[in-house]
Amino acid sequence: MKLAAIDIGSNAIRLQISRVLWDDDDQDPIFKKLETIRFPLRLGKDVFRTGEISFRSETRFIDLMTAFRTLIDIYEVDDAFGCATSAMRDASNGERILSRAYDKSGLHIELITGEDESTLLDRALVNYIGSGHYLTIDVGGGSSEINLSKNGESYARKSFKLGSVRNMQRRDKRETWEEMENWIVDNRDGELAGVVGTGGNIGSIHKLALVPMGDDMTYEQIDDVYKDLLSKSISYRVRHLGLREDRADVITFGAEIYMKAMQVSRCDRMLVPNVGLKDGIIQMLFERNV
Repeated sequence: MKLAAIDIGSNAIRLQISRVLWDDDDQDPIFKKLETIRFPLRLGKDVFRTGEISFRSETRFIDLMTAFRTLIDIYEVDDAFGCATSAMRDASNGERILSRAYDKSGLHIELITGEDESTLLDRALVNYIGSGHYLTIDVGGGSSEINLSKNGESYARKSFKLGSVRNMQRRDKRETWEEMENWIVDNRDGELAGVVGTGGNIGSIHKLALVPMGDDMTYEQIDDVYKDLLSKSISYRVRHLGLREDRADVITFGAEIYMKAMQVSRCDRMLVPNVGLKDGIIQMLFERNV
């Protein structure tokens, strides 16, 4: 079985095609990645400034969906699912663009809520969290999804309009920061075993901190990377630290959201599993096809 996931984010757009290695006797499926593409189309740049996606970005988006459709057909994918998140949700012309993209490419992209986004991500994280009391935070370009769970079961989740691209453009609001802080305090039911961080920004911070893959990262380590990045120009971050251009300019704004969540939750350690929304989509597709 071959499955394809498309994640239309605010900072980039991703395609993942995976083959499922599984039979009826297996306990758990293995998802072998056949193709992964990350295209730096920053839809949030338009939306958080003007409230809509520009014609140029719309044209590039439709061309990208057509290219994705070609790859999906070439790989003979059995099932596919695409979802659009914060930037497309906030865009006044988002639904029209998705409709036009469907007419041109035949790909249906579903406009999902922040809570839907968090639920999909949970599917990818279930094997990493297991038992215990955790706060999961996924920071995207336009929104941050926070989920509280005990023993693998979610008991509170909420999406906040705080994101790396949105905040870089100074479109975040003090009231939203306060809302996030108050929500964590009000819903945190006892001491946490840890905070789980997902998203491209925290993955890059984990690498820059030189923490071995799979190991937790402390608040101090994140703060050290954050302060070092602030002292460096964007061009330095690209040329000498190996960051993508569309990561180098937003990474400090993403770091601030992760650190605030850790401060408020009174947790000093963060788990950084190498999974994202597209992995949750692949898991969802598998479950609906078996």
